[in-house]
Amino acid sequence: MSEPATGTPKATATIGIAAGAVGLYFVLVGMGVLPIPGGTGNLHAPLWTVLCAGLVFLLGGAAVVLQALGGANDRGEFPTDAPSWLHVAQYLIGLAILASLGAIGSWIAFGPGERAFSGSFFFFSEDNHAAIGRIAFGIGAIIVWLCILAFAVAGAARLCARSKR
Repeated sequence: MSEPATGTPKATATIGIAAGAVGLYFVLVGMGVLPIPGGTGNLHAPLWTVLCAGLVFLLGGAAVVLQALGGANDRGEFPTDAPSWLHVAQYLIGLAILASLGAIGSWIAFGPGERAFSGSFFFFSEDNHAAIGRIAFGIGAIIVWLCILAFAVAGAARLCARSKR
């Protein structure tokens, strides 16, 4: 098989801007600046979860734009001579994205109130769907928080090693 074609930096930045714009919309909704689509009756989680979801897209878009403008390779790595602020920004954006995802999953698993899950869970009755969903999200949230810890330690070590060069 051939390697997938990579886009031009301009096309990549355009995709990042589009993702960031979607994220900005949800950040503004989560902050209460823009109204909730369909009204408050349409909201089934705290507004801060909407803010976190928006941050994932906003910061993800910003990361894509930074990588396009900074000349990152297909793995998202900047050239060795790239300014230090690009490496730091990429690291902090990654941490913030992971923290936002962890916060959402943690609220679903451990937050107060009822949750509605649907689907077929083999031989379990519908009465067990909420418990199964919360357990699944709890496991996922724990995995995300462990990944944040690993990412934070490895990224900080890389940044420290880079600054010593």
